[in-house]
Amino acid sequence: MAALAVTAQAPAGWVPVRAAQQSPLLSGFAAVQPGTPVTITALQAGILTSLSVVPGESVRPGQAIGQLGGPQIAAALATAQGASNATDTALAAEQGTFADHLSTKAAVAVASAAASSARANLAALRAAASLRSPVAGQVLSLKAGPGAPLQPGQEVAVVQPAAGAWVKAVLYGPQAATLSPGMAARFVPANGAPAVPVMLRGMQGALADGGVVLAFSGAGLLPGEAGTLSLSLPPRPVLLVPSEALVMDNGRWWVMLHDAKGDHAVQVVPGATEGTQTPILSGLAAGDLVIVQDAALLYHRGIAAQYQPPD
Repeated sequence: MAALAVTAQAPAGWVPVRAAQQSPLLSGFAAVQPGTPVTITALQAGILTSLSVVPGESVRPGQAIGQLGGPQIAAALATAQGASNATDTALAAEQGTFADHLSTKAAVAVASAAASSARANLAALRAAASLRSPVAGQVLSLKAGPGAPLQPGQEVAVVQPAAGAWVKAVLYGPQAATLSPGMAARFVPANGAPAVPVMLRGMQGALADGGVVLAFSGAGLLPGEAGTLSLSLPPRPVLLVPSEALVMDNGRWWVMLHDAKGDHAVQVVPGATEGTQTPILSGLAAGDLVIVQDAALLYHRGIAAQYQPPD
C-alpha cells in the first residue's frame, strides 16, 4: 500500500523503483560438433594425484575421471579461501557500519561485489581440481598417469561420445564457471532454423581470454551448424528502473534520487539491461523515486554547482 501511495504522488518525470524477479541470461557463440573424440584437459597447474578410469571404460556425463593436487593447487586454494574469508569479513563490517549509519550503500555494494567475486573464484578453483568427462562415452586413451605434473591445457584423457552430435559453446563471466550439469538451455541456429532444447553435460575446458568451454547434448542437432546458445540462470529478486534514469560519470553509475533531502545523486550498481529496464543490484530501495526526464542534465547541473569559476 505504501508503494502505491508513493506512485500516486510521484511528480511528472519521476518514477518509483519497482521490485521484480529476473532470470539472468548467459549467451554466447556455439557450434554443433560431430560425435568425434573429446579431449579432457587440465584447467589448473598441478599434479595428477588420482586417475579412476582405464581405456575402454564407459563414463557418464560429469563423471570424475581424475583429481588434481599438489603444492600449486593447495597454495591456490589457500589463497582463494583467504581472499574469500577476508572479503566476507569486510562485507560484514560494512553492513554493520551501514546499520549504524557510518557507511554508505555504495560502500556495501563494493564490498558485496568483492565478496561474490572471491567466492566465485574459490568455487571455480575447487571445480577445476576435479577432472570430469563432459559427455557420456568410452575412454579411448589416457595421456597422463598418476603423479604426472600437469599444466593448464595439457591433455589427460580422450573420450569417444556415445551419442552423436553435441553443442560446443563458449560462455563468459564468473557464473559460467559455476554452472552445473543438467541445466537446460537453447541452441538457436544462425540460419533461422527453430531453436533446439539442449542440456548441459559438463565443462570441457577454459580459454586464455576467460571463456569457459561447455558441452551440451540434444536431439536433432546437425553437425557443422553454428549459432547462439542461451542459458537462463535461476530467478533472483531485482529492482528495476528505466534505463534512461542512469547516468555514467567517471566509470561509475548514478541516478537522481528524490526524497526528503530534495534531488540528489546516488551511486548505484546496475546489472545487464533488458529492454528498456535496467536491474539495480544495489544503491536503491523499492519505492524510491528516480528521475527519468533529463536525468543527465540534472546530474551534471548539480556537479557544476559545486565549482566556481576562477578569478
